[in-house]
Amino acid sequence: MTTTDVSWDAGFEQLLTSVLPRVTAPLDPALDLKAVGLDSMATIELLVRLEDQYDVEIPEDKLTAATFATPGALWAVLAALRTAAHA
Repeated sequence: MTTTDVSWDAGFEQLLTSVLPRVTAPLDPALDLKAVGLDSMATIELLVRLEDQYDVEIPEDKLTAATFATPGALWAVLAALRTAAHA
């Protein structure tokens, strides 16, 4: 999956824009989340809210800067976890 062929649900976009007020919809999959305010506290908030909203647990090995670098990268991890949970 590249950053140009992602298709996330509206809840994902809404969650990101609520945690990061400087982000506006529609989200660019390649947006640098750190550049728009994703610091350590916002990362924790985003993590908890994603896990709650999508009923998944992001494993420790996925808690990396690369996972939280862009909306596209974050959705790729989240989508894989959701697919695995429903397999």
